[in-house]
Amino acid sequence: MKNKNINMLIVALIMAGLMAFMLAVFIEDTHDKFQENITVDAGGVTETTLEVRDLALIPTQKSEYSVNLVCAASGGYFVYLDFTEEKDGGMKPFVVVTVSCDGKQVYSGRLNELLDSDYIIEFEAELEAKEPRVISFKYEMPYETGNEAQGTYADFNIKLTIEKN
Repeated sequence: MKNKNINMLIVALIMAGLMAFMLAVFIEDTHDKFQENITVDAGGVTETTLEVRDLALIPTQKSEYSVNLVCAASGGYFVYLDFTEEKDGGMKPFVVVTVSCDGKQVYSGRLNELLDSDYIIEFEAELEAKEPRVISFKYEMPYETGNEAQGTYADFNIKLTIEKN
């Protein structure tokens, strides 16, 4: 009887360890969805592509990602965000996108408006040499979304361009 209890305890500990490892890998993978820091060229144009893969949401669910703009020279910069679709997984008409810079909203609208048009999000940002500016991307599926969104996803890129003004 004692042997059986010890074996069950060992199996339970192995399973708990395996689940903890899988959770750590999942959390690390979500961290790598976006580059965390982008160094802005003080004299020219900085361009980078942010990849969003397998964005899958259910009604009322939100997903948020952010990047830090780091600059050696303080000043005003123009920021451009151009969304381009990689693969249509059917989710784009159901998702609301909100883009903020340091907590101030610069865009809010449907994902399909960004992916199906030539619309580019444009705004000005004051970058400080020692303090990064945070650009946040929030994706949300509204509560009213029905079963037509089941099994959908979105794959797209965001071309981030920053110019000194």
